Amino acid sequence: MTGRLIGTLAVAAVIATAFASAADAHAKLVRADPAPKSVVTAAPKIVRLWFNEELASKGSTVAVVDGRGRRVDDGKGRLDLEDLDRKSMITGLKPVPRGTYTVRWVAVSADDRFVARGTYRFTVR
Repeated sequence: MTGRLIGTLAVAAVIATAFASAADAHAKLVRADPAPKSVVTAAPKIVRLWFNEELASKGSTVAVVDGRGRRVDDGKGRLDLEDLDRKSMITGLKPVPRGTYTVRWVAVSADDRFVARGTYRFTVR
């Protein structure tokens, strides 16, 4: 009975580790410019996001909206093809006045096509 219990626990541990590893394998935002919750003195011309793993170009997008939900980016938010690691996205920003802006992103993992989504805000003063 003790041997069976140890075997069952060992199998359960392997399965739990496999699920934890799979969950950790999805794209996560690790850095952004402008940064989340930041206050900048001048409106940026570009918004750039970096992730922890390679992204697929199809489906990975980034957009920026103002306080009323209107897009203020150039409509070309995408994987940054100049990043050879394919871990960043970029979009141009139209000239914007002072205010708080929301960055919305969709990151598609290149390895398993898992779709992660997120938002963050920054303020121009």
